Amino acid sequence: MNLVTSKIYPSIEEIDRGVWGRLVGDIPEGYDFYRTIEASRLEGISFSYIVVMDGGVPALLAPVFTGDLDLAIAIDGAARRAIEVARKIFPRLLIMKTLFIGSPFGENGVIGLDRAAADKGRLMAGLNDAITTLCRDRHLPCALFKDLLDKDVALVEPLGRQGFFRAESFPGVAIGLNFASMEDYLLSLGAETRKDMRRKLRKAQAQTAIDVRVTGNVEAIIDDVYALYLNTYNAGTVRFEKLTPEFFINAGKNMAGTKFFLYYIDGRLAAFNLCFRHEDTLIDKFIGFDYALARQHNLYFFSWLYNIEWCLKNGARCYQVGQTDYAAKLRLGGTLVPLHVFMRHNNRLINSLLRAASACLTPAHNDKDLKTHG
Repeated sequence: MNLVTSKIYPSIEEIDRGVWGRLVGDIPEGYDFYRTIEASRLEGISFSYIVVMDGGVPALLAPVFTGDLDLAIAIDGAARRAIEVARKIFPRLLIMKTLFIGSPFGENGVIGLDRAAADKGRLMAGLNDAITTLCRDRHLPCALFKDLLDKDVALVEPLGRQGFFRAESFPGVAIGLNFASMEDYLLSLGAETRKDMRRKLRKAQAQTAIDVRVTGNVEAIIDDVYALYLNTYNAGTVRFEKLTPEFFINAGKNMAGTKFFLYYIDGRLAAFNLCFRHEDTLIDKFIGFDYALARQHNLYFFSWLYNIEWCLKNGARCYQVGQTDYAAKLRLGGTLVPLHVFMRHNNRLINSLLRAASACLTPAHNDKDLKTHG
């Protein structure tokens, strides 16, 4: 039997593209996506890549990063407010330094695996050994597999014997676009929603012309784009990782499928969407608003309809719209995509308490305060 070993790479630039392609495959947020986020100086986050080898041949690849896990992200209402008050005295209450397996803001977690591997369990055991070593060396009390799709759950479930337990993450939302026209899409919505969308669209267009530009690079206007992003980021009471201006610039430089949808009103940038196009899918990643103009011109809904129409005209048959603002997205035709986490604290007592509390920490699907994504 071949010996299973592992190696930690500090940068994706040290991972051969051929190895990545063989293990991970051609995924929407692939090699260049990780190059982009790694090069973008995200505050408080550092990246590594675990490669597990079977007989010296790379057989499993897992991107990992170090950052804060805020358990309060899944808590709402009075309990959330009480935590915020307590954090004035104990600022890191329910916040733990964690080794995440995945991406800070990928649509779902990534574990690249040799499809021909005869014993995937041995490879996952090798991954667990590498995770344990990293956590020990970096003094990280917690490890977490982030946002796994249903199809990947069975791969990680055997690690329950090593203390990992499963919990639900914020689900994604996707819309299948098997429509011949925008009218067909609108007819697929409920009668009240369809009426409301048409009213909002008429109001948006009646006041002034909205100039929409689609580009792959915003370096020349990065200050305007980033200001709108910060507006949206700061408006949320619950926040994910904070982007940098470099992220938006690098996305345009590194990723061929980058699309910035820019919405101008009277020559002023009023909103933007950063989207990634991959094959027949458009992934809506981040949005930013000038809220005074956005509310006046219904830009949230105008941009939604514009993006749907762009997809239909450009052959995109799936529109992925992120982990936020569920009520509006489901009303507009979205379907929830379940996502799961597997986590482990190295203290057995704390791990048992977290396992018991995991059902209570399940994110609400109608959270209206999550405003980081579109």
